[in-house]
Amino acid sequence: MNKITIAGQPLHTIMSAAPAVLIPFGFILDAMHSATGDEDYAKASYLSMAGGIVGGLAAGVAGVAEYVADKPEGEARHDSQLHAALTAGALLVGAANLVLRRQGTHARGGSLALTALSAAGVLASEYLGRRMSGTEGTAGEHVEAGVHANHEDVRIDHTVTDVEQYVAAGPSSVHPPK
Repeated sequence: MNKITIAGQPLHTIMSAAPAVLIPFGFILDAMHSATGDEDYAKASYLSMAGGIVGGLAAGVAGVAEYVADKPEGEARHDSQLHAALTAGALLVGAANLVLRRQGTHARGGSLALTALSAAGVLASEYLGRRMSGTEGTAGEHVEAGVHANHEDVRIDHTVTDVEQYVAAGPSSVHPPK
């Protein structure tokens, strides 16, 4: 898979952390505003949502670049398109919420519902994205496969904190298969 990377990590995966964290956090802050009436929570929620939307747009650009470069087929294509649609829908709902808030309507209950809908969409999209990339559990991008210096196959899963796999790989580095 062709991926834009920074320090070996996919750019889209790095950037998707912003909406995956900031938009649900905005919902939590919005719920706290509804419970307490404290305007500081509403302001913080607005900023959190805005940051999540900007981060989501940036992650989307990286995701589209990966999609175009990779040209997935079959189920991978369907899942990629569903992931993009979920993310776009969640960001549109979040943006509509921000526009309504700028008009001073955040005090009504609809804003909390829009924030919840946006957070649910982003979390569902993040779940689907992780499932597609295989970063759930132990398989995925963090698994390094190669051939040891003595020509034995080596697989190191960097998501598991198991020192034995590094010891078993031996003192030399993992070499790419020939």
